[in-house]
Amino acid sequence: MSTKPPPSESALSPFIFEDVPTSIKAHFDNIPWTKQYSSDPALKPYTTAARIPKKDSTADSFCAITLNSKDTVTAWQSWWRPAPAPANKNTEHDGAKRTFGESVALLTIASGLNGHPDTIHGGFLSVILDELIGNAAEYERPHDKSTMTAYLKVDYKRPVSTPGTLAVRTWVEKVQGRKIWGRGEVLDQEGLVCATGEALFIVVERVKGAVGKSRL
Repeated sequence: MSTKPPPSESALSPFIFEDVPTSIKAHFDNIPWTKQYSSDPALKPYTTAARIPKKDSTADSFCAITLNSKDTVTAWQSWWRPAPAPANKNTEHDGAKRTFGESVALLTIASGLNGHPDTIHGGFLSVILDELIGNAAEYERPHDKSTMTAYLKVDYKRPVSTPGTLAVRTWVEKVQGRKIWGRGEVLDQEGLVCATGEALFIVVERVKGAVGKSRL
């Protein structure tokens, strides 16, 4: 059960909580279906640390550089839904009980991520589920530690067309010692589930020489 403070008290947060950048807001404002997320007052915008290039380190270079171009992921915005208040633990959200917080992200994708013609490569969906289930897991780890993926299982439900915009929802289901279990789903503009993922993350010491998702 989560004991982390809400984002308004995020001195120990692994995320950088800040307003959505003007250019990103304008981008998603032009995609009507995304407003169910961007206008939800319960969702707190944060910057995905993996999208920020790290000085003097190669950490996060895959998401920050390789997947950050006009041909790959052209826009990425994340939000955090805090865990329910203690009196409301195990309340339902969209039919699913939650005892931990939830990460929600919108990603606009281009054709440089294709496998089949006009269809995104399944490996990209695995990367995104790994990264964003990992975001949810990072929120639950000890302040001075990091996390690494021990296991990731992805089920592909339907093809994802490119270019387009996706929503990704991820959450933690259980924490036991150094183990953090999480799940996630990728949804298209119709709200249909395109892929689901389940993962196990292990709490580890920070990797020497790497800049991790540091807490403020």
